[in-house]
Amino acid sequence: MFPARRAFVVGMAALMLCAGAGADAREDWPARPIRVVTPFPAGGINDTVIRIVCEKVAAALGQPIIVEVRAGAAGAIGTDFVAKSAPDGYTWLASSGPVFTAAPALFQALPFDPLKDFRAAAMLATAPNILVVPPQLPVSNLRELVAYARQAPGGISYATPGAGSSAHLGTEAFMRDAGFSATQVAYRGAPPALLDLIGGRVQFMMVSASLAAAQIGAGKLKGLAVMDTRRFPGAADIPTVAEAGFNVEPVVPWFAIHVPARTSDAIVARINREVVAALADPQVRASLGKAGAAAAEPAAPRQIDAAMQAEAARFQALVREQNLAKQ
Repeated sequence: MFPARRAFVVGMAALMLCAGAGADAREDWPARPIRVVTPFPAGGINDTVIRIVCEKVAAALGQPIIVEVRAGAAGAIGTDFVAKSAPDGYTWLASSGPVFTAAPALFQALPFDPLKDFRAAAMLATAPNILVVPPQLPVSNLRELVAYARQAPGGISYATPGAGSSAHLGTEAFMRDAGFSATQVAYRGAPPALLDLIGGRVQFMMVSASLAAAQIGAGKLKGLAVMDTRRFPGAADIPTVAEAGFNVEPVVPWFAIHVPARTSDAIVARINREVVAALADPQVRASLGKAGAAAAEPAAPRQIDAAMQAEAARFQALVREQNLAKQ
């Protein structure tokens, strides 16, 4: 919350309780700049997607949208900040999958409840992972990797950009469904994980399609499968996981806008409407594609909330079955 406006927000909160309608429901919203908090480091896919979409949305709203990076604790710091912000429509969260739908199952002491402290405003994009291996690994497709893992003395290991990431959960889900195991080696981000993967110190990894395509094109990695139901345009010769022979439900990273739970219906509807319009713009869709993401199909806030609940239930089962919970 902006310190200079603390008294104003407290006063208006009291008025909301008395009158049943707050300042955030006024027809003049937005009357000042909006900030959107990204809980991950600048330059990542989360940060890139929100900037592409919000540039177009800001023009439609007639107010600047300022992207504010509050990274740390696997996304928990920025997410908690927005959870405790005023529900006045002026603080948004650039949300993404695991923080919302897996973190409650993985971590016991979260300072927020993502499914109770927030409401969905709009879905922005999805960005699939590609399962990659180093060139020296003696496999050429996904079936061969699974067979290799089952037969390797002492087992094999896989890299992730961090515990609880979509790559981590996606790998665990795939291994469970495909019937093999490997040891996670968690890194602080994708770059160091990729370095060790290229060097052969770990045997495979799920990595964002945009990063993977560049390394595959340079001959530094082999791409075995796109973990999605459709191929990735930047690496169109790589099959989907189903095409590679596995009837499994892939974990596909998503990006959205969430706001504090008590934000008014009117503001949430306006955000949704402007985001849907922005995503229909060919230039926005092209920019997302270059970043390795695909524009989301239009979805009402209630549909997004329902999808979050379903994904949370799926991840809770995965965490329990694979014993992934952190103390």
